[in-house]
Amino acid sequence: MTKTGARPQRSRKKIALWTVLGLIALFVVIQFVPYGRDHSNAPATNPFQWSSPTAEAIAKASCYDCHSNETKWWWAVKIAPFSWLAQHDITRAQARLNFSAWTGALTSPGLQHAINSNMPPLKFTLIHTGTKLNDAEKQTLLRGFQASLVDNNGGGTPAPAPSAASSGSDATAIINARCGSCHSADAVLQFHASSAAQARAVIDQMVQQGATVSAAEEQTLIDYYTR
Repeated sequence: MTKTGARPQRSRKKIALWTVLGLIALFVVIQFVPYGRDHSNAPATNPFQWSSPTAEAIAKASCYDCHSNETKWWWAVKIAPFSWLAQHDITRAQARLNFSAWTGALTSPGLQHAINSNMPPLKFTLIHTGTKLNDAEKQTLLRGFQASLVDNNGGGTPAPAPSAASSGSDATAIINARCGSCHSADAVLQFHASSAAQARAVIDQMVQQGATVSAAEEQTLIDYYTR
């Protein structure tokens, strides 16, 4: 009985050993997968110009690792599968907003919405200590960004107000371009806001879901929704 009982025990040990060896071999093999191994940062093509050095410092500490070409690749994200997760998140973040390739897509309401939606995310702040924004830093970042937008737009001189006809046609073009790929643009076109704040909230949701809306386009949509 003793010998018979020892055999299953030895068998389980062999299975456990081969399982461990298999996992080690798999870990070694995945290190050769090309995805996530290129940690070179592309040069900035059109960097956002900050007017506030304090706001810029906050943004670089809490936002630029994902939303710019100034990513700091620490040692853990150079190891698969963590490198895959990091590459996926950074590529997605840069597609939505890249301070090194500024397009004017982010508006003050958009930044406010991102801050209120717990950006930077918890998985980032847990690893990068000191990057979680407190209330004072959030306000400093938002005010500095707003001031920088004014300076980047040539002192904040407002563009001529479009006519009702052109505003409607422009809004239709924007909605068809930005919304049609995710859901029916008809429902978005038929929406009517009771106030500019309600219209801006809808636009913030579009931006949060990945839409790219410039400051001028945002105002066109607000005018359209509150017509």
